[in-house]
Amino acid sequence: MQRELPGNMSATAAYVGSQGRNLFLRSVANNIVQVLTNPNPANPALVLREFSIPVRDANGNITGVQNPYAEVDYKTSGGQDNYNALQVSLNKRAANGLATNIQYTFGRSRGNTAGSNEALTAANNARALGDFDYDIGYNSFDVRHTFNLSALYEIPYKGSGFSGAVLGGWQVGGIVNARSGLPVPVQIVRPDVVYRDEAGNIFASAAVDRIAIINTPRGGASRNVRRPDLIPGVDPFIHADGLLFLNPAAFATPLPGTFGNLERNSIHGPSFKQIDLVLSKHFMFAGARNFEFRAEIFNMFNTVNFSNPVGTLPQAIPNTALTEANRVQPGQAYTNAAAGTFGTLTGTVGRTVGLGTPRQAQFAFRVNF
Repeated sequence: MQRELPGNMSATAAYVGSQGRNLFLRSVANNIVQVLTNPNPANPALVLREFSIPVRDANGNITGVQNPYAEVDYKTSGGQDNYNALQVSLNKRAANGLATNIQYTFGRSRGNTAGSNEALTAANNARALGDFDYDIGYNSFDVRHTFNLSALYEIPYKGSGFSGAVLGGWQVGGIVNARSGLPVPVQIVRPDVVYRDEAGNIFASAAVDRIAIINTPRGGASRNVRRPDLIPGVDPFIHADGLLFLNPAAFATPLPGTFGNLERNSIHGPSFKQIDLVLSKHFMFAGARNFEFRAEIFNMFNTVNFSNPVGTLPQAIPNTALTEANRVQPGQAYTNAAAGTFGTLTGTVGRTVGLGTPRQAQFAFRVNF
């Protein structure tokens, strides 16, 4: 819907939507079906998969397992996604030396996959089509708010002679770009098998007083795309200056035999904003030909725009390789020590020239004919 307004302006409001059906889905086959405590309980558990060959003794007891196949990549279709957006713009046609364009988009992209460009394994190792609904959430390119403003103004100096040559023909313009953050795929490293002692404590390594249990249902360690639990009532963001963006205390390792409750891509990263400036002057000669001087400043205020923070929580279930400070039981909030670099901003959005760079200035001389 478009409306003409006074002052050579027009306003536009639009709805844009798309639906994706029968999209690419990916998971794993040769799932874990059973784990057995090793006859020597100090050794790792015996893991039985769908295609395993158990080794039995004379009494029929399983004493070993042959696994001729690892986890097998499993692909199918049936995924779905959708995009819905409101787009509004205000445009001023060039008049009295000024032309402007303002655009704003309020959008949302959701689904259980975004197709082959986002072909991650289902975080719950889905096999039945309905199981993939566990991954319903925001797609990796979901951006809630996008704002752009551009303006170009021709300085109205109409002098003649030397003053006209020096002060006339100048144009000044600017571009404002801003958007909300992209999703951070918050994930957690979880072993397929853990060990429980008589007191109910969980460990990542075998010992004589522990029994083996399945940690991640059906396995899936080869893909490592599982999500953690989000602890209710704890803000996942750090609202303070510094490089720590996400709060480790808002997340926990899911209890053995369960999947994490964090919605896919529900955590969004830092926003982006930048202002660019351009200044140009045309020196006319030989009719319509002109000589142009142009100065461009990208990110004029040298705004620091961080890329997404580290989104993977390390394995923190106690084992011999972890110190006491780095150990966290399933269901307990991560500590800063156990989280390592998780949630830390480690880099900026950067290109050689343009959006995301530190402040850059460039100058050009050009003949237009």
